[in-house]
Amino acid sequence: MNRPSSVILLAAGLGNRLRPLTESLPKALVPCGGWPLLAYDLEFARRALAPGGRLVVVTGHHRELVEEYLAQAAPEAIPVHNPDYEKANLLSVAAGLREVTHDFLLMNVDHIYPLAFADRLVQSHGDVVCAVDHDRPLGPDDMKVGLDPQGRVARISKRLPTWDLGYIGMTLVRPTGLPRWRECFDRLLSARPDSAVAEEVIQALADQGTPAEVCDLSGLSWLEVDTLEDLEAAEARLAECPDLIHRQWNAP
Repeated sequence: MNRPSSVILLAAGLGNRLRPLTESLPKALVPCGGWPLLAYDLEFARRALAPGGRLVVVTGHHRELVEEYLAQAAPEAIPVHNPDYEKANLLSVAAGLREVTHDFLLMNVDHIYPLAFADRLVQSHGDVVCAVDHDRPLGPDDMKVGLDPQGRVARISKRLPTWDLGYIGMTLVRPTGLPRWRECFDRLLSARPDSAVAEEVIQALADQGTPAEVCDLSGLSWLEVDTLEDLEAAEARLAECPDLIHRQWNAP
């Protein structure tokens, strides 16, 4: 399996929709099912990484607490601080890229994925691959994906009026896709550093005629913890299915 040589884990945001919990904690350390959100993502990142790979964690809000946790739970992790964490997350991606020179998996800290997702994703085809599913009804704040006739990403936005799939917060950039991904990233960062988000790089790839592929991860539960309601639902789901994180695929 072609595992990435680095994982960039975005853990910098304010987590405003998890207030009051995030007044004294970073979103990454909000507990869910007995563990902080960051613990689930560290385990997932270790599963996805190539042997000897680099685990980069971008900090922001309450950085000292995240760094303290990493020192105990993941001493191999490389914390990188984004001082502009209150702005759009392309700046957090830029901070993470300072520690990355080759291929990488980009992921968010507010998702809890089964480890089987890592195995399926690294076996996918494509130079740039977006993780997607069709298991969920999508709301206004969900990132939506429209496909071209070849099944690649033609459109990605929360505001799409129609769509085919939902994006689930992970993009895999392989060595062969890195030059064109970086070109689109650099162009966006130069034009709109304070307002651009990571998914706009995927849209830029489509706009220039080199669209990303998708890896459909439908069929296993995963959890997003972006609001207090999400947190309550995730804790209920983990209590109901304590082996969710360690589930495996029943079929290729």
